[in-house]
Amino acid sequence: MKEIGALATIFDEHGRVLLVRQTYDNSKWAFPGGHVEPGETPWTAAVREAKEETGLDVEIVRLVSVYFFSDRDTIGFQFLCRAVGGHLRVDGTEISHAEYFDPANLPTPMTQPARQRLADALANCAQTIMREYDRVEIIYA
Repeated sequence: MKEIGALATIFDEHGRVLLVRQTYDNSKWAFPGGHVEPGETPWTAAVREAKEETGLDVEIVRLVSVYFFSDRDTIGFQFLCRAVGGHLRVDGTEISHAEYFDPANLPTPMTQPARQRLADALANCAQTIMREYDRVEIIYA
């Protein structure tokens, strides 16, 4: 595996999902998340990345999905998280915006796998979902 990633899926009390707009990678909207550091667990990375990218303190509720990108030899872990403190803010370096969105009215650009991961979280399955992607398409409209 070249890379291991972890992301946090965070909903507010109105059922809206928190997304961040990256300053890199086509400035797309995504879930807070990033690389798992050496010696770090994926769940610790998801909590750390949520704090770094949004200012929120979160706790893990459960593992939603494990996904593999064969074109990049990357595996990722998606965690459902609950905000337990902190204040929503961005650093402006990696993330330009952080905002809650109604799942029926998502912003663009956003990748199809990110949209699928949101659907996976909303499905509230008792089992962890496992998915493989061979390439990533960005949706602009």
